Amino acid sequence: ERGRSGEVLAGNKPTSPVQFLENGMRFTADVIHGQKTGFFLDQRDNRALVRRLSRGRRVLNLFSFNGGFSVAAGLGSAKHVTSVDIAEPAIEAANSHWVDNGLAVESHRGVAVDVFDFLESSQQPKQTWDLVICDPPSFAPSESTKSTALAAYARLAQLAAKATASGGLLALASCSSHVDHGDFINCNAEALGNAR
Repeated sequence: ERGRSGEVLAGNKPTSPVQFLENGMRFTADVIHGQKTGFFLDQRDNRALVRRLSRGRRVLNLFSFNGGFSVAAGLGSAKHVTSVDIAEPAIEAANSHWVDNGLAVESHRGVAVDVFDFLESSQQPKQTWDLVICDPPSFAPSESTKSTALAAYARLAQLAAKATASGGLLALASCSSHVDHGDFINCNAEALGNAR
């Protein structure tokens, strides 16, 4: 439920973010006041994949939240990683997680701005990245918003494709339960075709 804090079922209530490891990467999560669990564990395998694919690449992590994909890319020997999220606290956490994992500060740039605005502005002058990761929040909180969500996913896919270097990799994700796999694939395929 939006705005509701987590509850403690056993033990003492944490007074600071909880530290944990995921595939050797160091993270923290605010399990009481953070979004959902404070960390999106369902993307663990995808973060491991990004780590394997990042060597020597310039990486753009859109809707970066607290930098899970960014850290994975950094530890995978990415040349440089840019994390973009509209929430300043999310970018602060991404920067902190980057440093906590022993990564060079100059190899990461955190940008607190609307992702759509960032992508629009990156077209003049044209900026591209070798690996673009796009894992937005749910665009369809209800069945009635599904068509609006599909339009937003399509626009996002087009903008993200334009930010992906020729021969680069683009990873698109959806956590909208009201947008099924087939609709998401079709929406993105059409959008990427339009983006050429």
